[in-house]
Amino acid sequence: VNSVTGGPFAKGDSIAAAVDPETLGPRKLEIKLSGGLASANQSVMFDEKTNTIVFRGMNRVEAPVGTHSILSLVYAIRSFNLKPSKDTSNPINDTRVAVFWDTRPYIFALRPAAADTIEVRGEKVPAQAISISTGNRELDALNLKVWLSNDERRLPLRFAAGQYQADLIS
Repeated sequence: VNSVTGGPFAKGDSIAAAVDPETLGPRKLEIKLSGGLASANQSVMFDEKTNTIVFRGMNRVEAPVGTHSILSLVYAIRSFNLKPSKDTSNPINDTRVAVFWDTRPYIFALRPAAADTIEVRGEKVPAQAISISTGNRELDALNLKVWLSNDERRLPLRFAAGQYQADLIS
């Protein structure tokens, strides 16, 4: 990560994930951040055979089958059926998925929006916004969103969390 003046990341910060290429399920998550985000640092191991997650040394928690890390969710979200509901007051097409965050799994609800166009690096790109509700007050206050390309690749083009936004540039 390159340092950005006033940004949340510093040179040397990293977030790395290992996922099963067949199931897209997580195997490992390593977060190494500095500054104000250092409290998010941790090493997480996912054991799909026992449905347990080991984090921060020897802390262990049971998790639902198919629980994702935040990064494995980014890979897996591309394969979900994310067609928006025809009736917005009855979101029958919300997708629910278990995601490990901090010390335990949460059920994230993914609410797909209708296709739209966003601007990435000065270019208009067809995309679909996915709003994420977590049941965690802190996370939900960030108004988490992911925009996927509206083609067969379903590339994650943009992420937004609170005042921060990251765009895929290559």
